[in-house]
Amino acid sequence: MKIYKQTKEANRKLLLLFSGWSASPEAFRHLETEPDTDLWICYDYRDALFPMEELSAYQQICLVAWSLGVWVASAIFAEMNLPFTEAIAINGTPYPIHNQWGIPETIFQGTLENVTEEGLHRFNRRMCSKRDILQAYESIPPRPLDEIREELQALYAAIRKTPPSAPLFSGWTHVLISSGDRIFPTGNQFAFWQGRCPVAEIEAPHYPFYLWKQWNEIWNR
Repeated sequence: MKIYKQTKEANRKLLLLFSGWSASPEAFRHLETEPDTDLWICYDYRDALFPMEELSAYQQICLVAWSLGVWVASAIFAEMNLPFTEAIAINGTPYPIHNQWGIPETIFQGTLENVTEEGLHRFNRRMCSKRDILQAYESIPPRPLDEIREELQALYAAIRKTPPSAPLFSGWTHVLISSGDRIFPTGNQFAFWQGRCPVAEIEAPHYPFYLWKQWNEIWNR
């Protein structure tokens, strides 16, 4: 795992983002944090190593996880008691390869088998939906194709070997689901989250971060 860190020595608050597969930190850096808040953006999940001990420096942590990052965060914090002031899941579930609660397995495997330049462009088009959002997203320098192919292979292997009975993080405070999500089926997300956590539907594609200018707009909406 790689982590982009934007920090100040005196800060005791942290905004901790677990991004989705293939995303780079630049896809989120337009969002502003409060002056007293550090920012960590986790990405590139070819391994799941996370510096848990470094979180002890913070008195308040806001967790935001998006897409496959919801599963990564759920697995990492499964049995941890951390001072999350908010824990928001966006367009993802703790069961990312699942015909009722996540991405249907045939679709996930189809993506896995087509991590090419053209395949990634098709994925981005479904993720962004609108032409202007896609153009803005693809104007960001992409991560190396071999890297993101290895990342998806590693995620697939880790998800498949996780037993259904494995403990998962249960501290989500609320969930955002995009009405136009063409990656994680909207209906599957509702099927998992309803009755487990407060859910709000937003009018957006799978990548919704263009809606906001500041991180706190996500949980103060």
